[in-house]
This record gives sequence, C-alpha cells and structure tokens, in this order.
Amino acid sequence: MSDVEFKFGFVTVIGKPNVGKSTLINRVIGQKISITSHRPQTTRHRILGIHSEANSQMVFVDTPGIHSLRKKSNRRAINKVINKTAIGSIEGVDVVCLMITAHGWSEADLHVLSALKSAVGERRSPVILLINKIDQLNSVNDVLPLIAESSGLYEFSEIVPITATAAKADEHVSHLLDVLREYLPAQPAGFDEDQITDRSFRFLVSELIREQLFRRLGDELPYATAVEVSQFKQESAGYHISADIWVEKDSHKAMVIGKGGEALKKIGSAARKNCEALLEQKVYMELWVKVRSGWSDNARDLYSLGYDEDLS
Repeated sequence: MSDVEFKFGFVTVIGKPNVGKSTLINRVIGQKISITSHRPQTTRHRILGIHSEANSQMVFVDTPGIHSLRKKSNRRAINKVINKTAIGSIEGVDVVCLMITAHGWSEADLHVLSALKSAVGERRSPVILLINKIDQLNSVNDVLPLIAESSGLYEFSEIVPITATAAKADEHVSHLLDVLREYLPAQPAGFDEDQITDRSFRFLVSELIREQLFRRLGDELPYATAVEVSQFKQESAGYHISADIWVEKDSHKAMVIGKGGEALKKIGSAARKNCEALLEQKVYMELWVKVRSGWSDNARDLYSLGYDEDLS
C-alpha cells in the first residue's frame, strides 16, 4: 500500500481569448474535450477536464476568454454571459492558473489580471502564472525578463513557462502537473478514474460541429452562430445525429450552406469524422441551418440554446 497521500482538487485556467487554454487542457487530458480554432472566444462554456493518476486527480476548468466590455461590440448578452462564466469559475477552486504568452503582457492580459484580483479578493487562492508558447522565443533565456516583470505585477505562487503544442509539450505538461499537485488538498477522488469530463456526448458533439464552422469558414463566419443537437440516437449500426445551426441573418445562412451546399457538406463531413473518433462508432449526421434573429443578445434565446448554467 502506498504511503503517498491521494490529492484531489480543482484547477481553473483563465486568460484572454485565444491564448491556448483549451489546447493545454486537451493535451493534459489526452483527448479533445474543448474545441479550438484561431477565432477568439471559441470556448463559450465552462468545461471540466478530469486527469486521473495513481495518487491524484486534477479537475481542470476550461473557461471562455475574459474580455473587456468597454467596446460596444462586446456588450451583447452573450459576451456578458461568457465573462460571467469565466470569472465565476475562479470561485471555490483550489488553484487558479493565469495564462499569458511569451510575447509579454498585453492590455487584454492586464484586464484579465485585474478581474482575477477582484475575484480572488482576500481568499488568496494560489495563483500560478503560465507563460505559454515559449517555443516561439529564440532562446529559453529570453523569458527571464518577462518572469521578472510578472513578479512585480502580482504575487504569483509559481511562474511556469510552458508550451502546449511543440515537441517538448509533454515534458512541460508533466512538470506543470508536478507543480499543481503540490497545491491540491489531500482527499479522495471526486470522479471515477475513467471519466474525463463532466459534459455529455450530446454536448461534445454540438461543440465539434461548431468547431468545424469556425475552422472551415474562418473570419467570414459571424460570431453569432450556435449549434443545437435535435436528435442523438444510438442504434446497432451507429449513432444518428441531427443538429440545427443557428445564425442571425439570411445572409449568414447562405454563407454556412455555401454554393450548391458545398460548405455545409465539408463542415458535416469533418464534424462527422471527429464525432466518430469521440464516440468510437459509425455516425450518420444531418445538419440544418436556421435563422433566429438577434439570439445572441436575447436572454431567453441564450437560455434555450444551452447557456442556462451561465445565466443563473
């Protein structure tokens, strides 16, 4: 019997949009549970990624990117919901990881730090700074001035340079897990050891479809696009999935469908392959594009499209 105490706890990862939070958590878990794209705020919901080892279980909380609401374009209801979700995920966790990139502190990073200070308050949860993308530096020593600058901005418990995508990513992630483990309380695991997320397959499927929308249509795709799975049925031959893609304008609908339906076919084909990898079975998928004007700025529509946990 091992004399090592079992550690269990929650670790929230926060940062500005598109800083690499979801990529890191997918790397830790070893499977895609959070979708990624080059578009900021691809992540819209709080998603748990559960990493289990022999002597510890860490529950990573992937959060949407925190952004300033000073810009008029960021004041829609969905943007406020996203910020509330991210900031609320700081409360009640054992460790907070703030992620920036090796390119240094931007105005957006400082906004997240300010929100963090307000949320942590007097409780003083351990806050670890993650400096991501150090593989993009000419030399590992080039990160030293940024570490010194960061130490003057906040009393971080640790500062950990990492990369989540380069050749040494696994080595860096392993070191990060060792660091985090020291800050977790000694207590039993909170989830089954084979569970990797708190989200249902139905939810993950909707996210995989939305990921392909962002990746296939790029910057042309309007931000106000949502996916709602209307049928999720398992049969002997595989899964039968139908999903509605919600947009706000007829012109957006035409963009998603594409000439002769070509764009929608490519989105569906790529999403289906990713869903088959997730579900480990054959998937039959139908996608429908529908218009719901103003849904991203309407609390009732946001609730009906699955943002209920974020509106409470």
